[in-house]
Amino acid sequence: MNVDALRSFLYPLGLIASLLFGLRFLFQWIQSERKGASTVTHLFWVISLVANGIMCVHAYIQLQYPVCLLQALNAVIAWRNLNLMGARPLAKKRVVTLMVLTTAAISLLFIRENIWMRPPTMPWSGNHATNPATFWHVIGFGGMLLFASRFWIQWWLAEKHQKSFLSKPFWWTSLFGALLSLAYFIRLNDPVNILGYSVGIIPYIRNLMLLNKPIQKKGEGLFLFAGETSGDVLGGKLVEALKQRDPTLSISGVGGPLMRTAGMEITHPMERFQVMGFSDVLFALPRLLMDMRRIKKRILKEQPAGVVLIDYADFNMLLAKALRKKGYQGKLVHYVCPSVWAWRKNRVKSLAKTLDSLLSILPFEENCFTGTKLPVTYVGHPLVAAIDTYTYDATYELPTDKPILALFPGSRRHEIALNLPIQWEIAKKFPDYTPVISVARPELMEEIKKHVGPDAHFVPQDKRYELMRAAKLALATSGTIVLEIGLHAVPTVVTYQVAGLNYLLGRYIFRIHLPFYTLVNIICEREVYPEFIHKDLSVDEIATTLRNLDVKKCREACFELRKRLLGQNASQEAAKTIENLIKEPT
Repeated sequence: MNVDALRSFLYPLGLIASLLFGLRFLFQWIQSERKGASTVTHLFWVISLVANGIMCVHAYIQLQYPVCLLQALNAVIAWRNLNLMGARPLAKKRVVTLMVLTTAAISLLFIRENIWMRPPTMPWSGNHATNPATFWHVIGFGGMLLFASRFWIQWWLAEKHQKSFLSKPFWWTSLFGALLSLAYFIRLNDPVNILGYSVGIIPYIRNLMLLNKPIQKKGEGLFLFAGETSGDVLGGKLVEALKQRDPTLSISGVGGPLMRTAGMEITHPMERFQVMGFSDVLFALPRLLMDMRRIKKRILKEQPAGVVLIDYADFNMLLAKALRKKGYQGKLVHYVCPSVWAWRKNRVKSLAKTLDSLLSILPFEENCFTGTKLPVTYVGHPLVAAIDTYTYDATYELPTDKPILALFPGSRRHEIALNLPIQWEIAKKFPDYTPVISVARPELMEEIKKHVGPDAHFVPQDKRYELMRAAKLALATSGTIVLEIGLHAVPTVVTYQVAGLNYLLGRYIFRIHLPFYTLVNIICEREVYPEFIHKDLSVDEIATTLRNLDVKKCREACFELRKRLLGQNASQEAAKTIENLIKEPT
């Protein structure tokens, strides 16, 4: 097979590349129509990189230097955009170096071939097309140069903002460059490039139309989401701080009694989202997805200036991604970093891609996001300020005939059913103490009485700090409550019985392996509060451990815990960060 026959045989490579060029803009167009705004996705640049590579090979086979060089440089730009979308973008100078080396390599190849622009060989024509006049070469190269410069413009803006996006100059340059190049290749009778330059004209025009749409006025106010009791505690303090900074600020969303009392309009009750463990989530999934759909529709309709997602990481990140996908234009903030330091560390990239800001309440969490573009602000733990500023009710009566053994069985029915019976049996082994049970929510009282009877001593949620201050010892189900107990320096043993399926999923599927599971121990980096998780829940062993606690060392460690978390008022710092963020242009 001679050289011309080989070129003719490999000519369809260009058709494949042109088809891919068309597909990338088709996908981009569809995605933009869905969002109602011109956008660019990871897939766009992946297809671009593959198509640029194929077209570069095609142009070299056909001995078309301008096409080959431009496609090679565009391949570098496509790769750079993918790099900018990643967690650790390279320095700009490395990209420039790569472009210079690419230009030199392509130029050397064509100097060796000693040809500038060979007319294409088409397998169905049997002969070469007639060489166009020099005028058409000038028009064609000018059009291709203009067309290729759209990616250079895009690259320059992407480097400037360190973000991959497609601007108005990109689309205008695409349109005019495509029209000039199309005229040239029609004159050259080159079907590959005719196809390549023509398929994008409609998407170019449509993207310009989308970019010229009147910018939707940014909404006002905030939408907050707290799906569990600990989130309601944090959310209540945050709402108070936000209202102090701006009493006229409109705040609505999902929350509980504390957020309602602080002045937030509750659009969906928090209790609908309180499920525990993998199996409970599985059974509640249809209802949760329906609620998510309703919340998403409300946010998209009202377009608040910001959405603040408090803890409840898995649900909240699904909601955040759904809002971004549907074109929400406001700021997305996650308050309380998901436990990426514990499991599913790959969530770091997803968080960095979706959120505008992450508010961390633990001092070591910022390090997890080193190398990403996500702004992470350590605001301090709000419980420190909450406890320091709390006014204890001196009139509230607790049993005084014996020392108090406080029981904190959890805030969910499932937690209580699994943990309270064990805690109650342990309490019976301390006849010199009076067991007093903390009730996280009034509606849990019936469930609690099923396990301990109606005559036990009960303390409501809003008096739990009075109980902690009075208690000499405590038994607690793992959760935020343990940190509150630690800040009160109460010697405690932590229990956490979970359903068998949840234990197996967590240990063997999600591979959650931590040296400690409670925040007091994690922050202090040693065992302050002994932990008994799942199969380790032996009544006798736990009772012995509780009885043998070194009270002095335990309290000293709790004072160290307080020092590690001391600093700014977390709720005020979080409110300040959110307020500044929503004032920024979208």
